[in-house]
Parts: sequence; C-alpha cells; structure tokens
Amino acid sequence: MFTALQRWLLILTLAVLPAGAIYADLSAAQQQQEKSRQLENLRQRIDQLEQDLAAQRDHYSEEVQQLQTIETRIGRRVKALRGIKDQLQAQNRKLDTLEDEQRELQNELESQRELLGQQVRAAYVIGRQEFLKLLLNQEDPAAVGRVSTYYDYFNRARSEQIKAALETVARLDRVEQQIARRKTELQALHDREVKQKQQLEQNFRERSRALARLKKEIGSRDEQLSQLQEDEKQLQQLLRALERKLGDLLTEEKDSRRSFAERRGELAWPARGEMRKRFGQSRNAGQLRWNGVLIGGGEGNSVYAVAPGRVAYADWLRGYGLLIIIDHGDGYMSLYGHNQGLLKEVGDWVRADEAIAEIGSSGGRDEAGLYFEIRHNGTPTDPAKWCGRTRRG
Repeated sequence: MFTALQRWLLILTLAVLPAGAIYADLSAAQQQQEKSRQLENLRQRIDQLEQDLAAQRDHYSEEVQQLQTIETRIGRRVKALRGIKDQLQAQNRKLDTLEDEQRELQNELESQRELLGQQVRAAYVIGRQEFLKLLLNQEDPAAVGRVSTYYDYFNRARSEQIKAALETVARLDRVEQQIARRKTELQALHDREVKQKQQLEQNFRERSRALARLKKEIGSRDEQLSQLQEDEKQLQQLLRALERKLGDLLTEEKDSRRSFAERRGELAWPARGEMRKRFGQSRNAGQLRWNGVLIGGGEGNSVYAVAPGRVAYADWLRGYGLLIIIDHGDGYMSLYGHNQGLLKEVGDWVRADEAIAEIGSSGGRDEAGLYFEIRHNGTPTDPAKWCGRTRRG
C-alpha cells in the first residue's frame, strides 16, 4: 500500500512528466515485444519451409543427393575459410600496429640512452673536481648558489631520464610480449587455414567423382531437357512457398528511401566477368530459354547483392547448386546460383553491394560462373534492364 507521502509524490511525478514520454516508453516496449514475436514467427515459418524442402529432396536420385551433400560441405568449408582469412587480416593489422609501436619505443629508448650517455660523461668530467672544492673556490656567494642549483638540477634531470628510460623498457617489454602472442595466434589461424584447404581439396575430388556419376545418369538430350524443366518447376515452387510463408515478414526493414523499382537501370552487376549467357537466349537446342544471365568468373570471387533486402533462401537446390535469394520488397527478388559458398543466412538483412557469396560451379556445372536472375511476382525479367553499372573492385 502507498503511504500518503508516496501517493503525493506519484501524483507530482505524473503531473511533471510529459505525457508523450510515458506513451513513448510504452510504445517502445510494445514495439520490442512485437519485434520479438515477429522474429519467433519468422523462425517457425523457416523451420516449416525447411522441412517441406527436405521432403522434396527425398525424391532426388542417389547421385543428386551425393552431389548436394558434397557441395554443401564445400560451401561450409568455403565460409569457414572466409572467416579465417578475415581473422588473419585483422590479426595482421594488429600485429602491424604493435610492430610500429615497437619501432617507436626502440627509437625512443635509443634517444634516451644517448642522452643518458651524455649526462654520464658530463658527470664524469664534473666529478673530477669535488663538489665541496668547487664551492670553496667560489668567492662570490651568488656563484656558490648557482653551482649548487646546477648540481641539484643535473642530478634531478639524470634521475628523471633514468626513470623514463626504465618506463620505456617496461613498455617495450609489454609490446614484445603482445607481438609474441599475436604471432602465436596467427600461426594457429594459419594451421587452421591449411587444414581447411586440405579438406576442401578432398571435397573437390569427391565432387568430381559424384559429377561424373550424375552425368552418366543424365545421358540423353531428352533426359537433360526433362531435368531442366523439372529444375525450373522446383524453383517456381520454392518462390511461391517463400512468398506464401515468409513474404510479409522478410521486407519489414526494407529501404524506405528508394524502392527496388526506382533503381531500375542503376544497379551494379552482382559480379565481374564475361557475359556467357543472356536473358532469353535459347537453351538446350532451342527447346528452352534462359530466365537469367550466366556470368563467367573466377572460382572464389565475391558475389554482391545488387540492392538492399532480406535473405529469403540460402541453401542447395538442384540445378542451381548453392543458391541465395534476396527479397527486395514489392514482389521483387534477385537470385544468385552455382555459388561455391554462401556468406549469408536466411533472415539476414543485406546492403547493396555487400558480399553475399563466392562464385563457384555447384549444381553440377563444369566451369565456374554466377547464374543471376531478377523476378517480379515470380516472373523473370531481363537483368540487363536493371543493371546499368559494371561491377568494380
């Protein structure tokens, strides 16, 4: 129960506090609760979607399942390697800073040693005449005071210089210990990198064998056509499932400054490289058309998001390999396929020109390259009408 004094204090507090501040606090708390609820809802929908996709993959042939397993494993190792490289770069920058500091301290210590040497030599010269004798030889009392003051100043300066030199030595010792620790950490990271690369090379050899078996399974042109049609059908089903299950949550933080449609013709291509296949170009002896473009690029080169958005899909899909799909809002999605590794996960918000993957040949391709599509409400559109800038860097 409130006492009379507490009630009066409460009334006074509420009277003084602006009403807007109370409502703002309540609104912020409610917004946080709503945000948490939406994130939990998103997680549940993603889990359900992954279960649905896993059920579809059960119908893949044994060869396709083996290829998926190996390429997914490669993707995880590529992502781990990217993380190790980032850590190595960060540690090397710290090491460079420490080594710069070490050089500065060594130069400072050398200067202090030289100054101390000069003071010691001066002390030796002065010391040849006893301090008392110098005082007695002075007839002028003012001169006696000056000599005494000089001796005191000289001794204090020498003591302070010795103290500063000792502090520099201590700082230098600490820096050298930090350098030794950084080098140990760098060596450990380097060893991890070497191990990951060795395992990655083994995965690539396994992939080559699995790819040979898959090509043997899909022998004739009719079988290839059937496979391509089935892959396109599966992609359409995936896009519809994403829109149905996740569409209202994925674009919650969409860039309010400019919509995707307003960026038409201004986007940079997602990767640097030669255009090997163009939108609408005939495929499989004219029986199909390309719904996107195929950009040739070096294995491991970065793939960038063409516009801000939310990652709606980041996984392996037959025919497209390691695929990442970004929802840009208003029914627009961009697709990036055949990656060697994926750097983002479902639900991640990405900025325009942010690295999201690495170019590869997953999905059964012989050569590295990026497959890129832009779709509006599930319908493919020509990326050349959207991307008007060459990717640099």
